[in-house]
Amino acid sequence: MYEMVKRNIRCALIVPLALGLLSGDVHSQEVARSGRDVQNVLLTFHLVQADGFTDQDPEISDVVSELRKLFNFEGYRLLATSVFNVGLILNRQETHVTGEGSQRIIAGDSETPFTIRADVSSPRATGAVRARVTLTDVITRQLNPRMGSTERAPLLEASVTIRDGQTVVLGSARRTAGEPVLILVVTPRLDPE
Repeated sequence: MYEMVKRNIRCALIVPLALGLLSGDVHSQEVARSGRDVQNVLLTFHLVQADGFTDQDPEISDVVSELRKLFNFEGYRLLATSVFNVGLILNRQETHVTGEGSQRIIAGDSETPFTIRADVSSPRATGAVRARVTLTDVITRQLNPRMGSTERAPLLEASVTIRDGQTVVLGSARRTAGEPVLILVVTPRLDPE
């Protein structure tokens, strides 16, 4: 029971990481953006596996120190990186810009793909976005290719408000009790050139 509660707390954990951002830089970015709507968000997701890895993974070295503060694992390795754009349009009430996007990824040596989905919104003329992110396992049916694929219940769901360039740990999940823990990290770029 204690392990289940501990796991649920980790799944719901949303922690912003101020990686290399000085408070003055963040403030100046927000002031510069405050007069216009966000029109496009480039989302970079890192799917990280936590386990007994002893080698350093240079692709996630900037995140590992913060992961060690949150989780008690021996090591971490990058399984997959997913990058996709979400174009935002004005909603009917003309108070927010909204958009959505998703991407299917194969993580490491896994045969079962994942889907990352992001529903993004932003109040008009602000420098931050609200993202509702879902990580889902995808079951591919081998017997009848015409049936396509179906999705299981989400492994991880999180909602977070993030600024341009801010890196956020969305949470952790496990496919099954015997499999390693997966951690999802996101960094947005607002209106990338």
